[in-house]
Amino acid sequence: MATASLPLSEMLVTVKSRELQRGMLAEMRGDRTGAVRHLLAAAHLEVVLADDYEQAGPLDLALRSRLSAASCFWRAAQSQEARQLFASLLQENPTQERAIQQVIEALEHDYPRPSC
Repeated sequence: MATASLPLSEMLVTVKSRELQRGMLAEMRGDRTGAVRHLLAAAHLEVVLADDYEQAGPLDLALRSRLSAASCFWRAAQSQEARQLFASLLQENPTQERAIQQVIEALEHDYPRPSC
């Protein structure tokens, strides 16, 4: 049964990568609606992948997927969801605090929240 989940994870990785790429291309075209749709899809797939990685053991991949998910949420204007993920990452990975903070700082610089 353990091998049955491997192809599913490979498929998820492929689909997630394509959604992320489509989101980035939509951003470059100025298609905000398309970018949000694809970035949110990638974010949710990253959350699923992170859970799969945690169960399988590669915790570094789980951390990377959670960082990617938070980044996708941020770029899709879901900064509250992103901040919640970053907060849990900081709490669960204190040795990676500097790396996580660097991701947050880059997002705040490159994708500032619109002022209301």
